[in-house]
Amino acid sequence: MQSLRRVLLISACYFAACTFCAPAAASELVITRDAVQALVLETVFSDQGKWYFAKGTCYAYLERPRIGLAAGRLVIDGHLSSRVGLDVGSSCVGTDFASDVKLSGRFVAAGSQITLNDIRIDSVKDDSTRQALELLQSAAGSSLPRAVDINLLQLLKPTIVPGTAIRVAVTDLNITAVTTQPDRVTVDFEMKLNAR
Repeated sequence: MQSLRRVLLISACYFAACTFCAPAAASELVITRDAVQALVLETVFSDQGKWYFAKGTCYAYLERPRIGLAAGRLVIDGHLSSRVGLDVGSSCVGTDFASDVKLSGRFVAAGSQITLNDIRIDSVKDDSTRQALELLQSAAGSSLPRAVDINLLQLLKPTIVPGTAIRVAVTDLNITAVTTQPDRVTVDFEMKLNAR
């Protein structure tokens, strides 16, 4: 009888330890393609609808983006406008280039952020613009940013629980994985909430 009690006590302790001491289970956020479009517009194309690669008298920016998801990558079709040359005083001595382009990057987890990494030019419609971009990349190492961070924690605003005065806020967010599929991006994460 005592050994049965001991087995039950040990089993109960083991169950309690597993229940109360286990790490928090990860949650999943599924972002549809349309929501990815809105997220990228809000965070990457945040300067009057433009994503600047270089800003000043000599400049390069992408505008009018259309977002797609393919082969595990975020695909951005847009219009590139640029003035490439040398800054001389308060002007850029150089040439204007413009073309429709296709860029892509891979989403990866980075703390409270998803990072658009491995950004590359996949195609350029105008041949002279493509040649200018190739020349810039060979001379300067890269004409594109290497990565763009999208901080999801900053997008999660504190909220009031309906029908109460309780204010809930996310205090910590840890993104553990990001998976890109043709119709959605899935973000696995752990988070801490604070209610007041």
